[in-house]
Amino acid sequence: MSRFENMESAARAPARITAVALLAVLTVLALGGVRGSEATEPNLVENPGFEQPSAGGLAAQGWQGNRQIFSLDPEVTRSGTASLKYVNTDAKRYVLCTQKVPLQAGWKCRVSAWVKTEKVIGEDSGATICLEWQGKDGKWLGGVYPSGVKGTRDWTRIEAITRLPEDAASCNLACYVRQGMTGTAWFDDVEAVRIADPPLDTVLLSPVYRGRITPAGPEEICGRVRLRLADYDLQPQQVRVQVALRSADGPVRWETDLQPTEQQGDQFDVRVPARGLEPGRYELTIRLADPAGRELQLRRHELVRLAGDRRPHCEIDQQLRLLVDGRPFFPLGMYWSGINEKDIQVYADSKFNCLMPYGSPNAQQMDLAHRHGLKVIYSVKDWYAGMGSCPKFIQTEADEEPQIRARVREYRNHPALLAWYLNDELPQSYLPRLEAHQRWVAEEDFDHPTWVVLYQYREVAAYLNTFDVIGTDPYPIGRGPASTAAAWTAETFRQVERARPMWQVPQLHNWANYAKSEAERQRGRTPTVDEVRSMAWQCICEGATGLVFYSWYDVKRNPDVTFDAQWTGLKQIAAEIDRAAPMLLSAEPVPAIKVVGPAPSWLRWLARSHAGKLYVAAVNDGDGEGPVAFALPGAPRSVRVLGQNAAVPATPAGFQDTLKPLAVRVYEIEM
Repeated sequence: MSRFENMESAARAPARITAVALLAVLTVLALGGVRGSEATEPNLVENPGFEQPSAGGLAAQGWQGNRQIFSLDPEVTRSGTASLKYVNTDAKRYVLCTQKVPLQAGWKCRVSAWVKTEKVIGEDSGATICLEWQGKDGKWLGGVYPSGVKGTRDWTRIEAITRLPEDAASCNLACYVRQGMTGTAWFDDVEAVRIADPPLDTVLLSPVYRGRITPAGPEEICGRVRLRLADYDLQPQQVRVQVALRSADGPVRWETDLQPTEQQGDQFDVRVPARGLEPGRYELTIRLADPAGRELQLRRHELVRLAGDRRPHCEIDQQLRLLVDGRPFFPLGMYWSGINEKDIQVYADSKFNCLMPYGSPNAQQMDLAHRHGLKVIYSVKDWYAGMGSCPKFIQTEADEEPQIRARVREYRNHPALLAWYLNDELPQSYLPRLEAHQRWVAEEDFDHPTWVVLYQYREVAAYLNTFDVIGTDPYPIGRGPASTAAAWTAETFRQVERARPMWQVPQLHNWANYAKSEAERQRGRTPTVDEVRSMAWQCICEGATGLVFYSWYDVKRNPDVTFDAQWTGLKQIAAEIDRAAPMLLSAEPVPAIKVVGPAPSWLRWLARSHAGKLYVAAVNDGDGEGPVAFALPGAPRSVRVLGQNAAVPATPAGFQDTLKPLAVRVYEIEM
């Protein structure tokens, strides 16, 4: 679940990372993603250890907070002479101790603090920090909210890594205890540090799935090179990019040396022929060198040329489709808590074809799903030592690998298994462990992809080495416009260079189910059937090839709409998407189809060819209404709306229709 909180804030003068400081750490930049100058950059927090009191002596210099709740404590410290103490006995009281921090739009940064607690109780995660940013108009744009510490715990480090959006005008850092909680907490050694991405980033565009090359292709290996040189006082024309393809035993099979041109700028693609490669393992290396030829960074991509004698049970093809036993499959499911006979019987009486239970299923539950014709996305998303929800059989990070490998071996051949769920919104501080979990699962299971879901939709690129399939979870209803679903999905697809599949997570829940105050509860409402349909199709039109709605257990407890009313509408939506799935997953070439004139800002659409017909899906995202006209490659013989038996008048060049807010139309066109 995503967390959204709001505060008012304004910016300070920005600081700048110097080229000298950054170049000093070039020799330790990772081969796959260590984050630049973390150890050398200055802490941008004023009075981070709370050693300097304000003039009044009760609050710390540089910080703003309610002095009835926050005070300086010289008796309890992690370092130095004082800490910030929080004491609250009223669960209805919600206050924060904040500071403006001079972070700048577009920067990547790390915020952290050490937290100690005593009898912190309540439903939320406890004492923590957050970083929020606002636009030029002062309105909240977003934030990062790491989970906190509750109960009675000794000093614990809280950390979050994020990248500020380009429209961020100001930032606030806050120490606080989550809403609806009481108890005592101490904060010390707060930090906000600008960190730099490595100067070279590469994305494997082809092949798109685990570096696999089959007899059917692809015939070309393609990698996208992205240079991030501004902080290093270098221009693209000053560096060299050296590309090599090596076999596992070392010989170079192909290589080139490139100097980026001014026209190419800081992003370009490199293409390597794959035709004729013998079965076996290969490595694509992309090396960045400075004007003197010194290595700045090296990126490696593992490739494997398969013999073709064994096809995976489930795999991702070059069109980003999931294939199950060689046939395109559109995952259409929901989040569950656990699998039980009563619910599965109701759920199976629909066109939903899979589910993602948070509780890792046992063999009997997997068998139950299989008997009802349902696929399971198997969750190991909590299997990180130190997480509150981590299974008890994982006590240390060293326990993670043997336990995950064993669980994958136990269920990788189960006929109900569809994919593995590895991460539910974990922050970038987990990246090394996320990459390790991805590697272990891929090594143990040839037959099933991995899936992760993030609310950090503007940070997805940083997670590229942690998944096979990505998802993000826009939940706007009750907080914002339905069009958020399209905006998040489009940005997610951009983050992965349109080269990884997306299974998106549309909203079914009423935010009142997660409210921490009566005001929040009153603002919440269950999405209408029209909103759910529009959000689902918005995701599809922006590139999603699967949908896993959140959530089945919320449909059962949403307070303002009965289960039967919701379920009737959801079954209808699932049937509509299932009926369209062969068209949506078609890989046939699509002729030139375009919107006539400027496309309305509220329009989301896609075009497909399938079985001799053209299809156009057009969706109104709810932000407007009006006519829209499509130009086709010739005069259509007929245009009709699927599921409605309604004909749309054709013109010599195409057709026109009017879409009301949230409307979804799938047009079947005979030429």
